[in-house]
Amino acid sequence: MKYSLEWLADFVDTSAAGGPERVRALLDLAGFPVESTEGEGSATILDVEITPNRPDVMSHRGVAREVAAMAGLPPSPAAPGGEGRGEGGAPVESLTSITIEVPRLCRRFGARVVSGISAAQAPDRVRSRLSAIGAKPISAAVDATNYVLWDIGQPLHAFDLDKLAGQRIVVRKARRGEKLVTLDGVERVLDPSDIVVADAERAVSLAGVMGGLDTSVTSSTKNILLEAAWWDPPSIRRTSRRLGLHTDASHRFERGADPEAIPGALDR
Repeated sequence: MKYSLEWLADFVDTSAAGGPERVRALLDLAGFPVESTEGEGSATILDVEITPNRPDVMSHRGVAREVAAMAGLPPSPAAPGGEGRGEGGAPVESLTSITIEVPRLCRRFGARVVSGISAAQAPDRVRSRLSAIGAKPISAAVDATNYVLWDIGQPLHAFDLDKLAGQRIVVRKARRGEKLVTLDGVERVLDPSDIVVADAERAVSLAGVMGGLDTSVTSSTKNILLEAAWWDPPSIRRTSRRLGLHTDASHRFERGADPEAIPGALDR
């Protein structure tokens, strides 16, 4: 997994830790070998091997925490996520509802409604950071979800709220033979062992793996429902392997995400 030294500096003083070469050595000592580096100085990109039992290190905050511990430095707090966000308008209960039919498989589901978004690009800083680690910028809303994933480790998904039938969410098991066209344009035949996020009529996302094409964010999207959830690791692993569909989200969920990270990720 690739990590930006400049991005790590949001969470730990990388200069005080000794700069790129010392950061690399500290990660090696911590049991996270750096397979290669690109660039130099603050533009250094480190390709770090993260062991499967440490999903908490699959983010810049997680890697920075290891560097801070090894260097004897205090970790920097995460940057606040709520600056400048507008809150208010209609009560969220009048805009959407969430029903969880399988609480054992979805212990926590957080959602926010964001209204009146535009098709503008994400800020240059966000786009350049994503590009530096090989994550292709797409649009402001989608880039925001990817940024948070690589920033603090919690996968997010954005739905076009106006495309959700009944403007509601139901978390349930898939119906045998139910079909879903995922974001990669492939029609998937689902199995009752799969967890899905559905609206009032049909499955709209393969939970913890990949969203559906029909409710994806496009240049015409005005209102989104932002999801941050915890999914049962064995279920996500089983679905991902059965369909041969491995994503950044499934990589984290099948190893065990932190349900306590959900509110902070939505704020971010």
